[in-house]
Amino acid sequence: MKHNITTLCTTIALALLTACTLDYPPQNTMVDETVYKNEKTSQAALMGAYTRLSVFLAGAPNDQNNYTNTWYAHLVAEVGTDNINVHNTSSRLRPMELCEYTTDEHDGFIRDIYSHGYNAIDYANNIISGVEEFGRYDAATMRCHIAEAKFIRAYEYFTLLCIYGDGALTGNDNGLGLVMRLTPYDGYKPEDIQSRQTVGDVYTQIIKDLTEAVPDLPQTEYEPARRFRASATAARALLSRVYLYKGTYTNNTEELNQAASYARQVLQSGVTFNPAYNDHRANIFPSNVTNTVENSTTYPDPVNYATELILFQPSRISTNAFPCGWNSVFSKTNFCAADELIASYLPGDLRGYGETDDYLIQQGSNTSNANLKASMKYDNGGCYDDVQFIRLSEIKLTLAEVLARTSRTISDEALQHLNDIRCKPFPDDQKPEALTAADFATVDDFIAEILAERNRELAMEGHYRWDLIRTGRDLRVKGLPDNRKILPIPEYEVRISDGAILQNSGF
Repeated sequence: MKHNITTLCTTIALALLTACTLDYPPQNTMVDETVYKNEKTSQAALMGAYTRLSVFLAGAPNDQNNYTNTWYAHLVAEVGTDNINVHNTSSRLRPMELCEYTTDEHDGFIRDIYSHGYNAIDYANNIISGVEEFGRYDAATMRCHIAEAKFIRAYEYFTLLCIYGDGALTGNDNGLGLVMRLTPYDGYKPEDIQSRQTVGDVYTQIIKDLTEAVPDLPQTEYEPARRFRASATAARALLSRVYLYKGTYTNNTEELNQAASYARQVLQSGVTFNPAYNDHRANIFPSNVTNTVENSTTYPDPVNYATELILFQPSRISTNAFPCGWNSVFSKTNFCAADELIASYLPGDLRGYGETDDYLIQQGSNTSNANLKASMKYDNGGCYDDVQFIRLSEIKLTLAEVLARTSRTISDEALQHLNDIRCKPFPDDQKPEALTAADFATVDDFIAEILAERNRELAMEGHYRWDLIRTGRDLRVKGLPDNRKILPIPEYEVRISDGAILQNSGF
C-alpha cells in the first residue's frame, strides 16, 4: 500500500503497453510524476488497478503464481449459503459457514480480505490523485482514466461494505460502515488514524464516484471480448445493484426506483441478451479444461464472448501469466455444489446438473471427491477461468424484482424479464411453459420466484449471501440475527487504531 507504484503487475503492464526505455528511480520505484505524466504509463498503472480489483474479487496469486490459497470477495458471498457444502475438514471455510470466528480467523482470512480490499482501493486512489496532479496528455483521456479509477474504487468500497458494513444491507444508514480513504496511503501514522464512517456516508461516496464517472467513461460499448474495462454501461449497472441492495430491506421506493432507472438505461445500451439455449456454456462460461498436447498444457481460447457481458475478468487474454477463478470449485477440495442448489433446477435446465458438457453443474475433478458435484462456471483446476462481475441477466432480474416491489403488481414487463431468464437454458422443444400472473397467488409469491430464479442464474457469482441478507432470509445457519451475517472487522485493525475503529455490533 505504498504511495509509489512498486508492484510487479504494474511493471508487467508497462512492459506490455510501451516499448520505450524508462528510467526507474532507485529500488524499481517510479515516482508519481513519471508514471502519470503521459498516457501510456498512466494506462499501465490503471491496468495495475484493474488487476488489484480482480485480485480482490476473484483471486490473488501466491508465490507459485496460483490462486488456491488466498481469500477473495466472490467466495464470501457463497460460503454460508445453501449453494455450497463446506467439507468438515476445511479449517478456512468452515468458520465462515458457521459464522463463528476465533483469533485465528481474525488474523487470517478476515484480515486478508480486508487488506486486499484496501490495497486495491489505494491503487485507484493513486490513479485519481496522480492523473489529476501530474497528467499532461489528452484531457478527455485523462478524464476517462480518472473515471475508470473511480468506478474501480466504488466497486471495491461497495464490496467491502457488503462484507463488513453493520446494517449496510438492512437499511441502517447510521450503522458503522468503513474507514474511507480517498487519497493515496502515505504510511502508518498514529495521529492520522481514521474511524469508520456511517453506512450512509459510504453509500454516498460510492454513488458519487459512479455518477461522476458515467459522463467520462466510454459511452459506446466495447466489443464483448474487451469488456474487462469499465464503460458508462458498467457504471450504470453497478449503480442499479447498489440501489437495489440499499433499498430492498426497508422497501425504500425512491432507492428502488433509482435501481429500476439505471437498469432500464443498461437494457437500452449496446449490451444485448442472447436467448440461445446453450449460451451459458458456449459463451458466458466457456470450457477452460486444460489439454495436454506433447507434454505442453494448453488452455482453449473462446471464439465468441457472450453479448450480455458487462464487466468480467478474462483470464485467457494472457493464459500463461494471469490465472484467476476458484481452483477449489472444480477440484472440490474444500466444498462442493450443494444438493439444495442442484434440486432448485428443473430437469433439463442446462444451468443445473447433468453428465454432458452442456450443463453448468458436473462432476468436476475426477481425482478429488469424485462423487461430489462442481460448478463448471469455474471449470479448471489451474484457475484459468473467466470470472463474471456484471452481466445483463442480473440487470433483467433486478428490474423484474424492483417493478414488483414498487408497483405491488405482477406486470407483463416483469414477467417477460423473468421468463427470458427462466426459459433460456432449455432447447426449443423442451422449454417450460412461460409463467403468467395466474401462476402466483400474491405479489410476494412472484417476488419469491424472481429471487429463486436470480440464484439459479447467478449462483457462484458472488451474490447469494447479500441477497439473503437484504431480503431478511436465513443463511445456512438458521436464526442468526442480521448483525451476525456479516464479517467482523479484523481485531488487528481495532487494536492498532487504539479504539478509533469500533467492532461490529454482533461481535
